[in-house]
Amino acid sequence: MTIDRPILRGLEILELGRRLVEMPQTPTLLLIASDVALAETLTTYLLDEGYQIIDAAEGIKAVQLVRTLHPDLIMLDADLAGGGAVTLCGLVRKESNAPLILLVSGEDEFERIIGLDMGADLCMVKPISLAELRARLRALLRRSSGAAVTRSQSFTAGRLHLDIDRRRVWAGDRELHLTSREFDLLACLMRNRGLVLSREQLLKDVWGERVSSRSRTLEVHIRWLRQKVEPNPARPIYIQTVRQIGYRFDVP
Repeated sequence: MTIDRPILRGLEILELGRRLVEMPQTPTLLLIASDVALAETLTTYLLDEGYQIIDAAEGIKAVQLVRTLHPDLIMLDADLAGGGAVTLCGLVRKESNAPLILLVSGEDEFERIIGLDMGADLCMVKPISLAELRARLRALLRRSSGAAVTRSQSFTAGRLHLDIDRRRVWAGDRELHLTSREFDLLACLMRNRGLVLSREQLLKDVWGERVSSRSRTLEVHIRWLRQKVEPNPARPIYIQTVRQIGYRFDVP
């Protein structure tokens, strides 16, 4: 399904959500791109691959669609008209735990690092290979379904309870809404509670792909995670920093 470029109003979005629910369960992908040629090429290809496509050309509409329609996958072109794609990446990530691919121009490592720091799961350099994109999307769908985490397990520490099978987390009676990456990071820490895990080990176990050692991706996600699971993020009782090494999960 594609959406025309004009901004959707509230009732139209609700109607679209109803139609998506009634459709057969095929993956829904939100494509955020202002480049009409790029959007048309990707939409045509992905429709043929069996995806339902939601099309957004600018940031406000994209955040609204993420919040309302809960897409399975998100693809964001870094070269949005008017700029602001990196900031939008962070806003989208705070609204959804769906796998997010950032499409970047050239071989600028810094742009890719910033994108990953802001919440992208993967950066692909344009012009992209459609065959590689297909494989990447399938891999991300498998990972988001929980294939990367051992099933049928749960962990409890203090007031925190993490259910790996259902990919849900509670602090007491209150459910916490974590992104997919935040959940995997917390699961890795809780599974190894009491042990010091190096930055390199956490990046390997949670991200599963090469991330530059200079990247602040891990630190950014630790900060976001503390804001959600710690009673006082400024004085963490669960996620402890071990200077010059990494992190340790403690049971208070």
